[in-house]
Amino acid sequence: MNLFILSLLFMLFSGVLFYIFNFNHLLMMLLGLEFLMLILFILFLMNLMFFIKQYFLLIIFVIFCISESVLGLTILILMVRFYGNDYLKSLMILQC
Repeated sequence: MNLFILSLLFMLFSGVLFYIFNFNHLLMMLLGLEFLMLILFILFLMNLMFFIKQYFLLIIFVIFCISESVLGLTILILMVRFYGNDYLKSLMILQC
């Protein structure tokens, strides 16, 4: 069990590093964010399963994860439709 928690923490750390160093494309940032949400879901599931025995908070977390992913995909679709690509650096250009 300790090895499983250690591997989850390693996956969480690698997901954070992936999210930090891969900021060119919006799609890659959304994939990294979904990976982090999946790892947090597993950690919350283990915590709620062992200590609290209440799964209502887990359902609320899943609802927030789904709404976050829908909002991210909507922003991605609008960005591709208006700008033609999903580069985040094209948004950071000052348009004077």
